[in-house]
Amino acid sequence: GEQLQAYFQNIWAIGAIAIVLGLMALSMFGLYEIQMPSAIQSRLTSGSQGLGGSIWMVFILGAASALIVGACVSPLLISVLSVAILNADPWIGAALMSSMALGMGMILIVAGAGATWLIPSSGAWMERVKQSFGVMLLGVAIYLLGAIPAVPVLLLWAALFIITGVFLGAGRSLSADASGWTMFFKGLGTVLLIWGVLAMIGGFSGNRSIMAPVSLSSLTASVGNPGPSTSVKFENVDSLKALDKVIAQAGESGQKVMLDFSADWCTDCMRMERTTFQDPNVVAALASYRTLKVDVTDPDDPEGAAIKKRYGVFGPPAILFFDTDGREVETERRYGFVGADALVALLTDLE
Repeated sequence: GEQLQAYFQNIWAIGAIAIVLGLMALSMFGLYEIQMPSAIQSRLTSGSQGLGGSIWMVFILGAASALIVGACVSPLLISVLSVAILNADPWIGAALMSSMALGMGMILIVAGAGATWLIPSSGAWMERVKQSFGVMLLGVAIYLLGAIPAVPVLLLWAALFIITGVFLGAGRSLSADASGWTMFFKGLGTVLLIWGVLAMIGGFSGNRSIMAPVSLSSLTASVGNPGPSTSVKFENVDSLKALDKVIAQAGESGQKVMLDFSADWCTDCMRMERTTFQDPNVVAALASYRTLKVDVTDPDDPEGAAIKKRYGVFGPPAILFFDTDGREVETERRYGFVGADALVALLTDLE
């Protein structure tokens, strides 16, 4: 899971997945349909005619039906798989896929048990549900793009919220005979519209959090003098020779070493620079360490590749620790994002 996540934690992979999610969302809005070729559908349908009478035939019919109707849920399926990969958590992936399978199968179980009256009738509301999933897919795409610092993520959230709010009825007057649902959606649209405007203001102010698009601290910082910032100070090493020299010097002075593998395209590396390595507790815990950084942005750099090969590091982010004798504490090696509390706890265990 961690290795697959590391391979997907770069701007190209995240951008590609976000584009796929956006295309899936557009299909939810009816711009185009994703389905199997009609020739294959016809062959599967005709081939299943007359089959029946045994459990195996029922299984074959179910498999053929899944191939035919599976395209209807392909946008959500692709989105679920993308989220599972990026989270690098097999339990999240299993839970998402199981929930989706149960949701699809429950309707068939209810219908087969004769309780068809529990299934709501089709109508225009189903199109609204489909469009709602389209909005959610766009939200997931924007959430993923938020890991790329160059993307003005709050402005994207603002556009999504404002457009959705307008479509839900924000700004339109209600008729005297408006239903409760109409009033509910108008209220929801108004909330999204206001949230979108705040996100736009926060985006132009340089903020990135949709949960706090406009913060009092950012406003006061822009008016007053911001306090001094603290962060971990890294020494860049660009070759094995330089790395060995610094580790030897640290050992002579009785210092331990933390070696961080980073890259410009690594979103988790950038996230750690903004959060973990600026946490005061982390800065204090690393005060007695010699903190080194290896830049592996360029995969064709022979020096960076040599350092990765020596320690068997497949990609950033990766954190290695060395004792005062210059030996790596291999049991404490970490891949992927490491939060401030987790790093402080790890450093405490290393004492």
